[in-house]
Amino acid sequence: MTHDELASGVQRVCDVVETALGPFGANKLLIGSDGTVTATASSTELLDRLEVTDPAVTLLETAASGFGERYGDGTGTVVALAGALLDEADALAEHGLHPTAIERGYREALDAALDAVDRGARPLSAFGPAAVARTALTGTRDPGARRTVADRIAAAVESAGPEASDHVRVVSRTGGATAETDLVRGTVLERGPVLDAMPRSVEGGVAVLSSTVDVPHVGSQTGRVTRRVVLDADSFEDREAVAEYESGAFEERLRAVLDAGCRAVITERAVNERVQAELAARGILGVQRVDADELDQIARATGATVVPTLDQITDDVLGTGTVSVRRKAGSDVTVVESDAGEPTYTVFCRAPDPRSATAFEHSVDAAVAATAAAVRDGRVVPGGGAVEMTAARAVDEAARSMDGRHRLAAEGFGRAMTTVPRALAATAGLDAGRAVIRLRVARSEGRDAVGIDALAGETTDVLGEDPIVEPVSLKRAAFSAATDLATQLVRIDERLEATDLGGEEPDPPDEVPFREGEL
Repeated sequence: MTHDELASGVQRVCDVVETALGPFGANKLLIGSDGTVTATASSTELLDRLEVTDPAVTLLETAASGFGERYGDGTGTVVALAGALLDEADALAEHGLHPTAIERGYREALDAALDAVDRGARPLSAFGPAAVARTALTGTRDPGARRTVADRIAAAVESAGPEASDHVRVVSRTGGATAETDLVRGTVLERGPVLDAMPRSVEGGVAVLSSTVDVPHVGSQTGRVTRRVVLDADSFEDREAVAEYESGAFEERLRAVLDAGCRAVITERAVNERVQAELAARGILGVQRVDADELDQIARATGATVVPTLDQITDDVLGTGTVSVRRKAGSDVTVVESDAGEPTYTVFCRAPDPRSATAFEHSVDAAVAATAAAVRDGRVVPGGGAVEMTAARAVDEAARSMDGRHRLAAEGFGRAMTTVPRALAATAGLDAGRAVIRLRVARSEGRDAVGIDALAGETTDVLGEDPIVEPVSLKRAAFSAATDLATQLVRIDERLEATDLGGEEPDPPDEVPFREGEL
């Protein structure tokens, strides 16, 4: 199997992702093996929903998904650049350039590109975190909605600090317009109380549990099990006595929980039906089946310690906060707010239909991650493909001083860097070739901030009135990841099944019996 055959599937995926870049990225219609149809322009969702068996495509999907999980944004850029680098590598290989020379040229070109990114960096303070959020917020084209949502994202990130991605959650709900997206200080759980009779708002101790809330059973043990107890109650009187004992034990436990100051119980598992009415009667708000990551965020926000059951609840493990049930988008949600622990926020997204809601949620997630990255590093670069064009020019200049055939690979790297501005121009309805030429001319004149403003549909100074900026750290990581992925794929020359390649051993020769007198 040739390298072209091995890389053909990868290249098709890269080409598809490239046309999804930017706020006007084309939608893709994904049809699953079960007949499920999904329309999306999100590179992350596109890669997540691919049903692939080709090992090279699997390698691409794994690398891109890993980048997305780590950085939260930039997956589309990584895949598009990797595809362009593979295109250049194939052309170089046809002219006899060895993969080792290609990799060497790409690595030297990458160093020049990263230096160009650092030289073109501007302080974040000159534009503000909201500008980064607006740039990454490609899920809506409404200027008013972009500005409003971006301002709320920036406020949450600045309050939560450099590790804001861990403290700002994004949830979406169908119904309403994107402009109705709200920022809530606290954790929003997309479920109401387990029983309508429970209070709608409580303030005080918050218990965070990891197990089912139930009446204790005779013989049950929450600590280390040292012996097994089997209860045999045959008569009605014995069973009645057992039930009374269990109920009394639960009453005692519940009084201790109330005395400790507990006003809300939030658990990862279920609240048994036998317990729900008891909690409601004592004014305790119960929420069940909460995801583990949400549970962890609530514990960090309220200062609570996650414990298995009610038996372990004391005033030392309780968190402090306000738990309230609110009506949003036609259904109940539970909001947990607290100033006792780490600051937490939830961006509650709204969109008119399920597809739009999912796409907008992905976009807000990316905006949060990009804004947090910019706040951590304190530097940004011009967006809209401007920094890629600046890097391409720097690589071209560096290639002129290289000796050897790997110089051809460096020149190919520079051509590949124009993929992002070319794709942004194409999806915005511009003549991609003319747009790239204008960007090249601008660099020759020393104007490195000229890029593609897709929303305005023009090539312009992207640091103007409505700046388009991206985090330095994210761009550096995307360039490096795309280069690593491309060079890894370039060096593949054969696909082998993960089985024994040694073949079958030959059968030993038949033994000939020795007879006396024979030599």
